[in-house]
Amino acid sequence: MKTVFFIVTVFSIFIAGNVYLYVRSWQALELLGRFRLWYGAGFWTVALLFVFMNVVKIPGGEWLNVLHVVGSGWVAVMLYASLMLLTLDIVRLAGWAFSVRPAWIYGNYPLSKLILFMTVTAVMAVIFTVGYRKARYPEVTRLEIPVAKRAGELKELRIVMVSDIHLGHTAGRTFLRRVVNRINELEADAVLLAGDTFDSDPDPVIRSDTGAELDRLQSRYGVYAVSGNHEYIGERFARGSARKAFDYLASHGVTVLTDSVALVDGSFYIAGRDDYSARRRKPLDSLLRQVSGALPVILLDHQPYRLHEAQQAGVDLQLSGHTHHGQMWPINLITRKIYEKDWGYLKKGDTHFYISCGVGTWGPVLRTAGHSEIVLIRMIFNGGEGEK
Repeated sequence: MKTVFFIVTVFSIFIAGNVYLYVRSWQALELLGRFRLWYGAGFWTVALLFVFMNVVKIPGGEWLNVLHVVGSGWVAVMLYASLMLLTLDIVRLAGWAFSVRPAWIYGNYPLSKLILFMTVTAVMAVIFTVGYRKARYPEVTRLEIPVAKRAGELKELRIVMVSDIHLGHTAGRTFLRRVVNRINELEADAVLLAGDTFDSDPDPVIRSDTGAELDRLQSRYGVYAVSGNHEYIGERFARGSARKAFDYLASHGVTVLTDSVALVDGSFYIAGRDDYSARRRKPLDSLLRQVSGALPVILLDHQPYRLHEAQQAGVDLQLSGHTHHGQMWPINLITRKIYEKDWGYLKKGDTHFYISCGVGTWGPVLRTAGHSEIVLIRMIFNGGEGEK
């Protein structure tokens, strides 16, 4: 129900924002005369491109990637241009109410509106420049977590976790290479991919063999992944696409845990839940029946719902993603209400949680809430003090 509410809210904002932006920008371009017809045609072509590209599957190469980037980028244009114009309209109405009407503006109204259009466009350029960099150049979040258990001969474990890479039309080989390079600098004992490795349809990734970059990941105990909701969204295009995505990851050395548990080096467990959106996912207590409570348990669960279940099951560390921390302000204010924790560290009882805002993006290649994130966690075993 919460997910449905989120989707309906975002879609409603998208439709309302586009209509409002179109009307106000049409008015602002009064000096263009009949050339506004070309503007109108271009506006709605780009505005509807995002919906079209996410509903219809079209085979293609680089040109298709460009259409996806343009279409998804328009979502950010609509959001921020509409917010700016709405703020200015409130100021304008307040001016009318209090009889504050600057003579030059109202004496040169068509030109004033054109200048306003150009100003908003310039501000949008700044937002996109800063937001693109935050989306494409990952930062490392570092945590140190004490666990009052023994892990064989291990005194500590260095885990690198990333979620929400969203490989596909807007995140390709160049981006993945940058992420892999950054991960390898951190000298991980284990690399964990916490879902939404694919944006949806795995075919564009497979055609370009983007996943070949995963072959370069370096870690002592290997690379493990779980499903996310976007792996299952791909099923709308072709039945079996989720399995194709998992098999492709396996072909590049990634162990996919789909409601399964791996005992690593006889020292600790990595448990992977199938995504919350999966039709038949095991209850957590059923999944962990094969686990010995004497060893540390790390749980990968893409969507951070029902966190109390991990606490009750004796999980030591749960790693999740999915939320993107809203990705763009003010959407993060919505995700903050939907989830118990939509980004960052949380402890419930003896169970530690980290919900990542993701290393990749969905839709616009832009971040104005959070940042592109790679998480390095040092688990210190057999007790001791640690700092978050």
